[in-house]
Amino acid sequence: MTTGSSGGDFPPREPVGQVAVRPFGAYFLVRKLAEGGMAEIFLAKQMGVEGFERNVVIKRMLQHLSNVPDFVSMFLDEARLASRLAHPNIVQINDLGFADGCYFISMEYLPGEDFSTVLRTSARRREYVPYHVSLRVIAEAARGLHYAHEFTDAKGKPLNIVHRDISPSNIFVSYTGQVKVLDFGIAKAESRVTNTTAGVVKGKYMYMSPEQASSGAVDRRADIFSLGVSMYEALTNTRPFARDSDLAILNAVLRCDFKVPRAVRPDLPVELEQIALKAMSHHPEDRYQTAEEMAADLERFLAATTSGSGGATLSSFMASFFGPERLASKTRIESLNELAAKGVDVPGFSNPLSPKTDPDHTQAGVVPQSLKQGTPALGPKPLPGRQDSKGRGAVLMAIVAALVAAAMAGAFWVGGLVRNNELQDAGGVNTSFDSGAVVATPDAGPEAAVDAGAIATDAGKRVEVPVPACVTLTERIILGVARNHFGAVQRCFQDNKDDLPANAGQLSVEFTIAPNGRVSRAKPELGNTGVGKCMERVVKGMVFPCQKEKQPAVLTLPFQYEVKR
Repeated sequence: MTTGSSGGDFPPREPVGQVAVRPFGAYFLVRKLAEGGMAEIFLAKQMGVEGFERNVVIKRMLQHLSNVPDFVSMFLDEARLASRLAHPNIVQINDLGFADGCYFISMEYLPGEDFSTVLRTSARRREYVPYHVSLRVIAEAARGLHYAHEFTDAKGKPLNIVHRDISPSNIFVSYTGQVKVLDFGIAKAESRVTNTTAGVVKGKYMYMSPEQASSGAVDRRADIFSLGVSMYEALTNTRPFARDSDLAILNAVLRCDFKVPRAVRPDLPVELEQIALKAMSHHPEDRYQTAEEMAADLERFLAATTSGSGGATLSSFMASFFGPERLASKTRIESLNELAAKGVDVPGFSNPLSPKTDPDHTQAGVVPQSLKQGTPALGPKPLPGRQDSKGRGAVLMAIVAALVAAAMAGAFWVGGLVRNNELQDAGGVNTSFDSGAVVATPDAGPEAAVDAGAIATDAGKRVEVPVPACVTLTERIILGVARNHFGAVQRCFQDNKDDLPANAGQLSVEFTIAPNGRVSRAKPELGNTGVGKCMERVVKGMVFPCQKEKQPAVLTLPFQYEVKR
């Protein structure tokens, strides 16, 4: 066990590599990719209906940092901001949540390598990355930076975003030729842990601008300096401020003391040295004033000296540089079904070699505790659920809450379609229906009361699902009722988009289903806002079949949204 700075014991971190597949919120963790002083990074699976499965990356904050209020507040603010940055050269953040005592970010999975790995591999081979590759990477990263630097709020006010942590390790190159800047908006939060976790900033000084290293005010030109340092390293296989100690590194950065690139690599074209030196000027006013200006100079050099340097060329280089086995390991990610078929324990999936992961056994008690308690998508405190250990009905309600919490993530997307899923009912009720796209019912208002299990299909026809007068509530029934309010949910999010913290995210609603099937209470996140009140009306308008158990069921559903501003 290890002890966090805020007090309390936490389990030791797992080593990088394969981990036991396990649920984490609405995801499944599959493999640990990396770790640092702030977070652990996992390859994970996002599951949906009709066999939908998507590879994602989960960046999970270390547990002791999730208990530091100032850090958490900054982390959440910065992550919400980063989720709004939609650009081909910036990695996309899909979700911000809380599970198993830790905050996390879900990002798009990109099969590829960070630029630092490319440069280290090249240096070990005692060769340089070709100009047309390294300059293409730097130019594309500059475009991503420029987009963020120019980003404004809904009223057109500049947000003055600065990355603060540009380095080769935060520039990613995919095997399909994409270049993405990573961790936008997180660097500021990460800098806060320097007093909490020893060594987090160690090594970062090498890429800082002098004004940032001296704790002065920084603007976009600090990122340009860091990008210039990354370009220097890519061209020379040398870090300009590398010294024997952190103090020596810091002093070199503050004085901007380094050898000019051609002193390290004499065959370097003069034009490239000039670009790097301009980006790394000691005084901000002497640098490129925008990242776009730097990208333009790089493009002019590439156009004059190479015949091709686009994504296809970059893709070809990555495949040949790292080889087919490495490429296959990053691009051919097995599905959870395939992993289970091989004998890997995957909760909820049949495993011919291990009965403990049979779906029936999972329903009997392998459901993660966080889901049983109805943990909301955001916030460190799980919403309480009523459970009576003496009654079978209470146990089933806990199972239903777990299933719904896992299945509903991604079930409500503004402007999107959701596929129906053939799901097994724990209660043995026949609720099969034709597969089709679930669409918003035009006349379904917030107070609309619908028959339990009625589904709207892509053909516009309503299919009545036969259910007895009183049933054991199952995932299938609950999803059927909830999906029938798609249109009302959609309007809540779009009509009250100014109340939402970002263009995309999720909002959880805790509610109680009375034994007669009526919703007696609904408590949404953001409850005092227009979107919260609207969602309360929608959920209270849902009508479920009466319950065999004759006791209230307390559930939490996370509704994901995406709005247009």
